[in-house]
Amino acid sequence: MGAECSRCDVQDSVSISVLGAKEMALSLYHLLLVPTRLLLKLSKLLEWLAMRSASYLAGAAYCLWVPWLVLTQGPCRAFRWRVRETPPPCLTDASYGEHRYLQLKSSRLHLHYVTAGQKEAQLMLCLHGFPQNWFALRYQLQEFKKQFQVVALDMRGYGGSDALRGKQHYQMEALLEDVHGVIQVLGIKDQKGFTKCILVGHDWGGAIAWEFAMNHPDMVEKLIIMNAIHSSILKEYIACHPCQLLRSSYVFMFQLQRLPELLLSLGDFQLLKDTLAGRKGGIQNPERFLTAQELETYIFGFSKSGALTPALDYYRNIFRSPMQCKDMLVPMLVIWGGKDVYLEAGMIPFLEKYARKRCLVERIPEASHFVSEDQPDKVNQLIWSFLQDSD
Repeated sequence: MGAECSRCDVQDSVSISVLGAKEMALSLYHLLLVPTRLLLKLSKLLEWLAMRSASYLAGAAYCLWVPWLVLTQGPCRAFRWRVRETPPPCLTDASYGEHRYLQLKSSRLHLHYVTAGQKEAQLMLCLHGFPQNWFALRYQLQEFKKQFQVVALDMRGYGGSDALRGKQHYQMEALLEDVHGVIQVLGIKDQKGFTKCILVGHDWGGAIAWEFAMNHPDMVEKLIIMNAIHSSILKEYIACHPCQLLRSSYVFMFQLQRLPELLLSLGDFQLLKDTLAGRKGGIQNPERFLTAQELETYIFGFSKSGALTPALDYYRNIFRSPMQCKDMLVPMLVIWGGKDVYLEAGMIPFLEKYARKRCLVERIPEASHFVSEDQPDKVNQLIWSFLQDSD
């Protein structure tokens, strides 16, 4: 009995020692994590401070434009903007396609779109960017209706689509859910029972199309993006190329509240007009310069009270919900206007390194950021060639 008791005491002592060692190791592990957690919090704080500083600096720089506007237009015109009550004729022109609405099953949102082509054909879904709407992709509607069911969508918050209040409604997850819902409603199932589309996007539409194809390769047969980049690639590139930081100054200015809406409205939306039709950043092709009526197709929607905020909320979520770029498993065509004053072409190699299937890059040196309107014939030709090639 005495020997057995001694043996039990020894086993208990060993167990206590083992437990004590585990507790010490766990305590040491948590202790070692403290500096790591502190560094993470510090880096996030520094990143937030840098973003806010850049936002205020960009806001101050854009405010310097106001005195010039007052001098050139006079104070009465500079501080006045007009609400458009009636849409310009080309915005409702049925020759581009049929205007329709759909309701998404998940969010119950109503989205406006224009469609052309055969209902039984494969879906080609086109997504526009800022500061545009479905009209920016009118040339693709007319060209590809021969073979596809082409749909040019008004993104949520734009044009005739529902605009919810609150920037949380414009996070990337919500935008991706919209695209998913549209493809489910309008797409045609193939022989294997899959609903696959040709996905086309420009600017913000391109960034959303990239993210969607990356996360849902089973729903995208081919991806076409025009002068667009993934937000994580943009941040990676800016870190190495400060010049892009200057080109992206408007992104930081848009992080501020109310000021961007005011600046964009001044002079009857002069900044928006300069963006789309200005000599430096607007369409460069004289044959495709926007007419006054075409320019009004973009100003019309933004002229309503509070209509600028949803479009700006896309930008206000860039730093709040960063998305990580992953491998692209879908064949991709990148069309890039060489005279883009907002995005440097140097980002293209950063983009290509994520491609795991065919990635074709086509540059149009004489085209602006708004390449689909600037050089529509060349863009359409490049798209046809890409679609007809087998991968």
